Amino acid sequence: MNMSRFIILAAVAMTLAACGFQLRGEAQLSPALKRVHVAASDPFSPLTRDVEAALTRSGATVEDAAGEGIAEITLGSVSLAPVVRSVGANATVNEFAMVYHVELSIQSADGKTLLAPQVIEHSRDYTFDQTQAIGSNAEQDEVKKGMQRDMVQAIMRKIEAAGR
Repeated sequence: MNMSRFIILAAVAMTLAACGFQLRGEAQLSPALKRVHVAASDPFSPLTRDVEAALTRSGATVEDAAGEGIAEITLGSVSLAPVVRSVGANATVNEFAMVYHVELSIQSADGKTLLAPQVIEHSRDYTFDQTQAIGSNAEQDEVKKGMQRDMVQAIMRKIEAAGR
């Protein structure tokens, strides 16, 4: 039994290697984005903190304030809100969509616009079961955390692409 699992695992690994699959890893930033300041509508939000941490992991130095020789990443109009998708016969919500909306723009250290203001939006649908109401808040929190991780990755990919 163990030998057959090993063979299957080896076959899957070779197939993935043959097709060129590789993990993404951290974003590769251009030299123009090695010193950055993140300007956000809410500088203490978890999104701002996570983007700054991702930039640091990618090799950038995150500055506390904008200045000469410092690129600026602007996270404007950040919102995460539930939107009702369907309502049941007894006027209770059956289905939500969590919508995460961020407006992103990037300026290089010399003041050139690398990315004009652009909207990034993610949404996830989930159902609300009245008989399972106890776990619904925890589920909503997990959806928010997952969406935030996805949004940070999307922002980092945009930053990486803008620097090329």
